[in-house]
Amino acid sequence: MENKKLAEDSFPTKLTFRQKAFMNKLLDVYREMKEPLHYSIVAERLGLSSSTAYDMLRLLEKKGIVTSQYATPKTNTGPGRSNILFSPAAKGVELLTILAGESQQQEEWAAVKARIIAGLEQGKASGYKDVFDELFARIPDADTSLVRCAEIITVLLLNLKQTRFEFEKQSSVGSLLSSPASKLRMSILAGLILGLSIADIEAQGLLDEYAKIKEKYEVSLQELSKENLLKLHKFTREAWNSLKRSPA
Repeated sequence: MENKKLAEDSFPTKLTFRQKAFMNKLLDVYREMKEPLHYSIVAERLGLSSSTAYDMLRLLEKKGIVTSQYATPKTNTGPGRSNILFSPAAKGVELLTILAGESQQQEEWAAVKARIIAGLEQGKASGYKDVFDELFARIPDADTSLVRCAEIITVLLLNLKQTRFEFEKQSSVGSLLSSPASKLRMSILAGLILGLSIADIEAQGLLDEYAKIKEKYEVSLQELSKENLLKLHKFTREAWNSLKRSPA
């Protein structure tokens, strides 16, 4: 979250997919040659026309992601026309590092989400015991706040399912999930689910354990960016719909 804010503060103008791809390739060539690059070299290595490479380099320079300098060709023995050479700016390298990290996190989230939803679908026949046990055990080892929230909210929903709660849109939980995403609503949601299944939790002797889990959820929820909050809300609705489709 802090890295994303740094990127937004330092680079108010976002890069397009094409600009990111160009910049990544430029970095590769620069690291290989270890010196500022003439646009003709960039064009050759990236398979572009010289004019396209030059225009893109100038555009990225305006964004503060590339720097340029003039240098006399080394082959010249006397006064001559200077060449313009380009290098990735420090901020450009920093931005791509941040974006690469965010891309990896998105891929990891997609994998986690797919794993949990698949587990819910497969667990219908066995009453969800295996998927519940796996998620319950994974909570302390969650890599990110988003993953921790997703695993905890799924555990809470699975426990609620065991109480024979009716997973309908008109229910209290369904109404909350139908409302726009907010940290307050997602906090109330977890508390409501916990409250509705409290008798079952007490019967299992896990009240203290669930109190700790709920606390972890609240801390992780507050750490979520707006984007990740929306991801959590969407995921919770998918988990809810999966459980809704299964027999009581």
